[in-house]
Amino acid sequence: MFVLKRSFHSSKAVLNVANVKVTLFSKQQCGLCDTAKSVMDQVVQQPKYRSCKYEIVDIMDPDNKEWYDKYCFDVPVLHVQNAEKETLNVEKLFHRFDEKKVQDLIEKFT
Repeated sequence: MFVLKRSFHSSKAVLNVANVKVTLFSKQQCGLCDTAKSVMDQVVQQPKYRSCKYEIVDIMDPDNKEWYDKYCFDVPVLHVQNAEKETLNVEKLFHRFDEKKVQDLIEKFT
């Protein structure tokens, strides 16, 4: 008798990543912000991380005054959190980070 076994491990990881919200707080004319955007572009283009909820918040937009007040001297800042339970734990990366740091932080929420 032949039994075909299929592992759902990788699809489970992709589903878990879909429950992760990643927010990059940034502004124009900021070299570190440009680097952070490039890092995030590399991360979210990878199949494993493509389904995470990713957004960029321009802290200079008048609608984002709360974030300007918090991060005007700290951008770029990356928030990583559970997309379904946003009021719970938020992990942050400040200023300089690479793909590995971002991936490791996302993995903490999967």
